[in-house]
Amino acid sequence: MTSNAAHVLTLVSQESGDTFDALVRVLGELDYRLNLVPPTQMPKAAHGQPSLIYLGDSGWSPNAMHRLRNGAVEPAHLLALEKTAFRWAEPVIRNSRDFVTWPCGRSELKLRLERSCVAPSGDVSVQDVLRQKRSAPVRALGLVGRSSVFLDSLLTLARFAECDAAVLIHGETGTGKELAARAIHRLSRRKSGPFVPVCCGALPDSLIEAELFGHARGAFTDAREARSGLVAQAESGTLFLDEVEALSAKAQAALLRFLESLEYRRVGGNRSRKADLRVIAAGNEDLHLLARHGEFRSDLLYRLNVLSLSLPPLRLRGADSELLAEHFLTKFAGSYDTGPLTLTPESRIHLSTYGWPGNVRELENTVHRAVVTATGQSVTLTPDAGPDCGADAQPQAFGAAKRKAIDTFEKGYLLSLMRAAQGNVTRAARHAGKERRALGKLLKKHKIDTSAFQENADDMPAQEGV
Repeated sequence: MTSNAAHVLTLVSQESGDTFDALVRVLGELDYRLNLVPPTQMPKAAHGQPSLIYLGDSGWSPNAMHRLRNGAVEPAHLLALEKTAFRWAEPVIRNSRDFVTWPCGRSELKLRLERSCVAPSGDVSVQDVLRQKRSAPVRALGLVGRSSVFLDSLLTLARFAECDAAVLIHGETGTGKELAARAIHRLSRRKSGPFVPVCCGALPDSLIEAELFGHARGAFTDAREARSGLVAQAESGTLFLDEVEALSAKAQAALLRFLESLEYRRVGGNRSRKADLRVIAAGNEDLHLLARHGEFRSDLLYRLNVLSLSLPPLRLRGADSELLAEHFLTKFAGSYDTGPLTLTPESRIHLSTYGWPGNVRELENTVHRAVVTATGQSVTLTPDAGPDCGADAQPQAFGAAKRKAIDTFEKGYLLSLMRAAQGNVTRAARHAGKERRALGKLLKKHKIDTSAFQENADDMPAQEGV
């Protein structure tokens, strides 16, 4: 929403009292007209209206929780909850696009609502991504970031959602390929249909066709009854094939035959069926290279690679690592009911200088471990530093060790400097007491994307020579 004036907000709650009244008052001051409904009457879809769930001490009835767990209601745009609600609210948190601890500042609530309700339908559109590009951090569809490379990928993803063509998602392990596939599904016309993820490496080769297409009763020894396959389960929705490079030659042939016509037969059946679905595939390896080496069928690659989406590794996403760490910190603090947590200064240095070879997945696991082992409200991140940083690492020559220490200091200092200057190189140079050109050379040396630090790029002068 670019403006919240005269917007109706569905407020789901069964609370009362001063804290709830304060929320209602602030929402009114933000020009929201409230449609208050109890949890037992949550609509399946809020008629295009933004929705806010408020949770306090009162737990929901078993009926309301059952409807929530079984997908009988649409995800809330925003969840506002008191700290005491964390102990029972996990299913509600999982069914919300974003959440905030209440009471919070009026500006924070306004910002979260605007981010979560960027489109009347409750989903992000191509126009929303364009509008947010190089502006406030994007927190939508499970994806979090503000760097240029991230926003470029998000924009491509949103455009791909507008058609039904097959998509092949490339990216290192842990970059969020399934999240990207789910985002395409949620933005597409098929969003009301199922999203069926398939780990290709886990499909037994001897039963690959039965798993994909189903089987008739008696088709093989253990087929005591007919069963639909993964393709049928994805009808009217999206079939996501992860780790597609793990498919055997036999499985690749079966998949290619299906993709050519979207027709299939159950194993042991004699009737052809037509599938209505979209196929999205993802791989950790370079499928073009595998095809050149004869390890992956080139004709299957062409069928899967109608549209190609490349996800950047975390090390190229600038300050996104800190945004993501804060996101995961809030998530796990809620899961373990720890109250507000903060990252220590040394953790922020780790975030900016460590390479994160496991990407977002490694960062999430690192934050999770840090929250579990924290003894206070300050959390220290200790990522797995890799083979060259452990106790058994070989000692370096003095010169090499000195250069590495200087590089680490420079990068950490520059990241802190650009964060304080909100990505404005001229302002940062003035703070640092350096010439702008010299600072630009250092930023280039350390491959620091200044746009990732800009809170409002449209209000700032364009950065040149960086």
